[in-house]
Amino acid sequence: MRKFIYIILAIIAVSVTSCLKKGLEDLPEFEENDITGINRVEYRFVSEQVSNASGQNVVKFVGLSIKGKPAINNVDKSITFEVTVPKASGVFTDSERAKVSLNNLVVIVNLSTAARISPIEGSPKLGTPGDWSKPNKYIVEAANGNKAEWTIQITTLNK
Repeated sequence: MRKFIYIILAIIAVSVTSCLKKGLEDLPEFEENDITGINRVEYRFVSEQVSNASGQNVVKFVGLSIKGKPAINNVDKSITFEVTVPKASGVFTDSERAKVSLNNLVVIVNLSTAARISPIEGSPKLGTPGDWSKPNKYIVEAANGNKAEWTIQITTLNK
């Protein structure tokens, strides 16, 4: 019986080995290091609702609308846009709406394929609440290592 199991294992081991050949040419790496758009802007706040699982207050978010199309300048590597705070409704009360400012927004961007982005000069990490009352700078690195410094700025917050 053991002999039979060893034979089966040997057949499986041989049949699942790789068939790749050595010396295949490498695929080209992506060289674009651009911010291609603003995915979304949101405001996060702690609500009065309590989570059944943790017993802690739930963090809610409200999406801010981007007015028009963001101005993307691929030569100067800058992007500017303005956002509008929605009207109060539900858990997003008038008092919570009044707290929305450029100092506590979350910005999420779209990048070129396989690119990475990192904050520099004290800019907030994208996807976390940060100060957008000033232009923020980021390094966008392409898959092939090419880097570009980008500036992102919210020009106006409409309430």
